[in-house]
Amino acid sequence: MPALRPRERRLLILAGLIAIGVAGYLYVVEPLIEAHAATRELVVARSALLVRQERLVARSEAYGKELTELRAEIDRRRQRLLTGDKAPVAASELQKLVKMTAQEAGIEVRSERILAPVDRGGYAEVPVEMTLTGPIRGLTAFLHRLEGTPILVALTDLKVRAPATGANRELSATIALSGFIPGSLGSSTPRPPNAAPAARTGG
Repeated sequence: MPALRPRERRLLILAGLIAIGVAGYLYVVEPLIEAHAATRELVVARSALLVRQERLVARSEAYGKELTELRAEIDRRRQRLLTGDKAPVAASELQKLVKMTAQEAGIEVRSERILAPVDRGGYAEVPVEMTLTGPIRGLTAFLHRLEGTPILVALTDLKVRAPATGANRELSATIALSGFIPGSLGSSTPRPPNAAPAARTGG
């Protein structure tokens, strides 16, 4: 084999270096670039996922706090229900509460009657109707005291009659009040005609 000339030898070396460079790029550099790009995309995706997880955790904590506050509020309101487990028992308890409040306000209970209970979807409304007599200040104090009772009381109707000319200065008032107990009556009972909401006391 004839000896290569210096120029041919340099061309062969250059060609070999080019081949090595091309092979190195194809088999080393290009895979590294692709791997780097894939890694970068994975990092970006994981970062986005981490941000979403953090937002979900924050929402979960907020929802959990709201749920805890809601349950606490429900418990507080449950504590203000009448303690009787049956409507007649609860109505009797409500009557006693009204009588005691009236006595403290210096007014007299002239008559009282229990009205039909009303189903309120998980709760039963227990209404009573009572007729009271006393001075206007006493009736005002009575209504004010009802607002501060530990039991939730709804004033659904109020009718006040002024005394006739020349009569004493005492007023006569007929009120419809409702308390509540947990539980359903099993069927919806129509609301009494005079029990349309007019005002609300006791929260």
